Amino acid sequence: MTSYLCAKGVSLHIIKATKFKTVKIMIRFREKIQQDHLAKRVLISNMLESTNQVYPTGRAFSLQLSKMYGASFTTGVSKKGNQHLLTLSMSVVNPHYVNENTVLDALQFIKTALFQPDITSEAFNPDVFKREQINLIHYLEAMNDDRSYFASKQLSKLFFTDKNQALPSIATVDLLKKETAASVYHYYQEMLTNNAIDCFVLGDIDEAQIKAAFDTYPLADRKSNPDVFYQQEIREKPIEVIEKKEVAQSLLQLGFHLPVTYGDKNYLSLQVMNGLLGGFSHSKLFANVREKESLAYSISSTFDSFSNFFKISAGIDAQNLERTKALIFEQLNAIKNGDFSDQELEQTKTMLRNSYYIGQDSPSNTIELEFVKALIPSRQMELEDFITALQHVSKKSIQEVAQSLTYQTLYFMQGQSLVLNQD
Repeated sequence: MTSYLCAKGVSLHIIKATKFKTVKIMIRFREKIQQDHLAKRVLISNMLESTNQVYPTGRAFSLQLSKMYGASFTTGVSKKGNQHLLTLSMSVVNPHYVNENTVLDALQFIKTALFQPDITSEAFNPDVFKREQINLIHYLEAMNDDRSYFASKQLSKLFFTDKNQALPSIATVDLLKKETAASVYHYYQEMLTNNAIDCFVLGDIDEAQIKAAFDTYPLADRKSNPDVFYQQEIREKPIEVIEKKEVAQSLLQLGFHLPVTYGDKNYLSLQVMNGLLGGFSHSKLFANVREKESLAYSISSTFDSFSNFFKISAGIDAQNLERTKALIFEQLNAIKNGDFSDQELEQTKTMLRNSYYIGQDSPSNTIELEFVKALIPSRQMELEDFITALQHVSKKSIQEVAQSLTYQTLYFMQGQSLVLNQD
């Protein structure tokens, strides 16, 4: 990967990869998560993907992509640690397969989307804005009817002491309703000026042409962005909440403080520990809670190493809450005590290794890995180093990671709100 600093806070990363049939472009705007900006950023994401001054209708927008040999253009928002990400992505056919420079066409298309948005009188096009706002509100209302999404959102509210961190990356209905075409456009100008920007181009490409094209983007210096990692203190006493809902299947979610961050010396041990506990189909939670005891319809464990967050989720019958909770902690204690076989350990390592290899064949996965590498270069390892380090993960280091987890929160979707205990 070759990297350039186009302006202070604006980086360009060019990754030569001849094995892919497409060229992938990603431009990412990032800033520290702020409640007042979340809804604006989600609305901007949708506006940029709809129309602009050159392609003022959805039909004209789609027709241009079709003319570019079926290019794809997508936008989206997400969180990584304490930063909110607004991403524009574009995939085009390798220019060596056609008679046009599809990559330069794509960079021009993105430039148009960013710097010639659909505006009237210092505001986004009010008709298009209202349509996108209503669509997003309906989408979030539908998402809130999704039991798993709702339960995860409630667990985050309980777990994170920083209210900004607890908010979903796609904002909330109330936040969306507050915005106007003018307020969002005013913030958009601020975003273009102040956000850190990371640009990536991956594929069989001409590096000099890419650099020259990005040099035409009107981007000035901006302040550097803060550290990506979010950290919070351990709560002395866990918070447990039961909330009754009219649902056939109850949902149990447990949150743990995780001191291991991405790239730490025990990061690979964390991945293996998670795979043994609940990350794979041979894990202890799946094998014992779901299969052996039939206490869960579904059960898994996941972690976010950028925000100190480890989660266990299970779909259960309401009357099985205490039995399921006790058995979950029993499985975690088994990992802490080293109660897992060499066969289970090797199977987990093999699955992690295979997932890593599969990811190497995905342009999207590759570019995400390169983004993290550019964000925190000191915490990266090459393929050979990863495989070697994974193979050397020991039972002791896995136990240490499990022992470092601290139980913080429980959310159980069953009935009206009842706080069992709270500090």
